[in-house]
Amino acid sequence: MPQIQGSSLPVTGRIGAEIGTAVAAANFALGAGWGSTASVAVSAGSNDQAGIITVTSAGTGQAQATANITLTFVDGAYASIPRAVIWSLLSSSNSVTEAQPTQGAVTATTASCRHSVLPVAAATYKYSYLVIA
Repeated sequence: MPQIQGSSLPVTGRIGAEIGTAVAAANFALGAGWGSTASVAVSAGSNDQAGIITVTSAGTGQAQATANITLTFVDGAYASIPRAVIWSLLSSSNSVTEAQPTQGAVTATTASCRHSVLPVAAATYKYSYLVIA
């Protein structure tokens, strides 16, 4: 459950994203387009509401059409589908200029996105995500 930060008035308080069970790499599924041995690392402090992950494209079979990332919410289903899920590409070791990811499906139990261009083997891609229910 989010917690109001600062003023206790609903119109001036802030919603914190630090409450929730920590997510692990196992909570993220990578599509085949990241490569046959791709991996994901989760930054400390990441949870169902917000976090940072680093995807490493590896192996063979890279394809933009299936370079998806799916987060399965570790705290279980939201009471209703979240109102907004924002994915942002923070950095990439790829030399190609990349656009932000495209939004994927959002359900009460998962949120996903798709990488904007063909992933390159051995390149790393750092994403942040924010879920607002």
